[in-house]
Parts: sequence; C-alpha cells; structure tokens
Amino acid sequence: MSAEYKVCPECREEFTLVATECSACGVVLVYPGDLEPEPAPEEFPEIEALECVRVGPLPWTRALSDALTQAGIGHRVERDTRTQAEGGVGPERFGGQEVFGTWVRPNERSEASEIDAALFAHFEPDNQAAAGDDETCPACGDPLAADVVECPGCGIRFD
Repeated sequence: MSAEYKVCPECREEFTLVATECSACGVVLVYPGDLEPEPAPEEFPEIEALECVRVGPLPWTRALSDALTQAGIGHRVERDTRTQAEGGVGPERFGGQEVFGTWVRPNERSEASEIDAALFAHFEPDNQAAAGDDETCPACGDPLAADVVECPGCGIRFD
C-alpha cells in the first residue's frame, strides 16, 4: 500500500507507518484505503414532518438549540415565516426582530418542551422573580435586574 500513514478503524485517529495498534482503542491499525466507509448521516426531516417547540428571536433560538444539542435532541432551526393563524409569531412581539422556529421530531417533542420550559421558565408570568432576585439572560447569560424588559448584553426583549 502506498499510504503515508495508518488509521484506527474505531476512532479514525492517524498514526505513523511504524505503529501497529491504536494507543487509545487498542485495535490493529489499517491503511486508509482499507477503512469501511462511514455511513452517511441520517437526513433530518423537513419541517412538515416535525413539531415546533418555540418561535423567538435569534438569541432565544440559539439558547434553546444549545440546550437541545447538549441533551442529544436533533432539531432544525429556520426562519419562521408562518402567519399567526398557522402557529407563527409576528416579529412585532419581539420588537421587530426576525423570528426563528425550533422544530423537533414528534417523538422528542415532550423532552424538548421540558428543556424549553426549564430554560424560559422565568419569562412566564407565574414564574416572575421578585425584585432583588438574581437573574441571568437565557440567551447570553448576562446578569439582569428583575424588572428589565430588555437584556443590556444582547438586546433580547422580555415582553
């Protein structure tokens, strides 16, 4: 074989030609041409086959996307162009900011909704903090006073 290196078939780490086994996995190294091709990633469904968890401005969407990724929940984020009658939210609700939807597979909707509820609980009227309680912005993590309507760090509005 004319390859200039070997690879681990488990972790795909590259090694010099003199190495015989992977130092991390302990398996015999192979030449790159002898590797089994990695399976193509599963294509994520289009929005029509998914359920929307939340619509909001980009900072909120990023915060939810990060939390879903940490939980291992696949999701799709796209601009939400739906009308209010179709389940969308108008940008005027967020001070004219562009809004994005976060969609998940139907079988992961419940878990995603729990993550969403925990992440944005302090925005719900029943969960508003009393004056003086320490709060942080869910989008950027900056400290917030309990009575602010807009984060000074990222500009997210709390209407």
